[in-house]
Amino acid sequence: MQQSSNIKWSSLAIGVIFLIIGVFIISFPEENLFTITWLIGLLFIINGFLEIFVRQVIKNATQQRSTLLILLGIINIILGLLILFNVVTSTTFIVYLFAIWFIINAVFNIFNVTPVEKSNKSFHLISILLNIVAIIFGIILLFNPLIAAFIIAIFISAVFFIIGITYII
Repeated sequence: MQQSSNIKWSSLAIGVIFLIIGVFIISFPEENLFTITWLIGLLFIINGFLEIFVRQVIKNATQQRSTLLILLGIINIILGLLILFNVVTSTTFIVYLFAIWFIINAVFNIFNVTPVEKSNKSFHLISILLNIVAIIFGIILLFNPLIAAFIIAIFISAVFFIIGITYII
C-alpha cells in the first residue's frame, strides 16, 4: 500500500485556528470567561431548538408525542436567554457551579471503588487521599472564585489545544 503524502489543508487550518483560540483564551482568561459564558448560553438555545425539532421528527415518524422533549427544549431556550442577558451573573454562577461540581465529584469518588482499587489496597488509599485533596481544592475554589475562573479558562484552553493538535496530526 502506498501512503498519501497530501496535506489536508482544511484539517491543518482548523487545527491552527483551534491552537490560536487556545492561546487567546489562556492569554486573557477573565475576559474570555465572559465570552465562554455567552457561548454556553447560545449553546443552550441551539440545544433547545434541536430538542423541539427532534420531538417533531419523532412525532412525524412514530406518531408518538414526547412532551418531555418539548419541555426540555423550552427550558433550555429560557436558560440560554437568561445566560445571554445576564452574562456577569451567569459567569459567577458557572464558577461556583464548577467548584461545587469539583467537591461533589471528589466525594463520590471516595465512595466509588473501582475494580483496580479492589485488587490493590495501596492504589485505593492513594485514590482516597487524592480525592480528599480534591475536596480541599474544591473548597478553596468555592471561597476564591477568581482562581476557579482562571482554572476554568485553563481547562477550556487545554481542550482547544488538544483539538487543534488532533486536527493538525
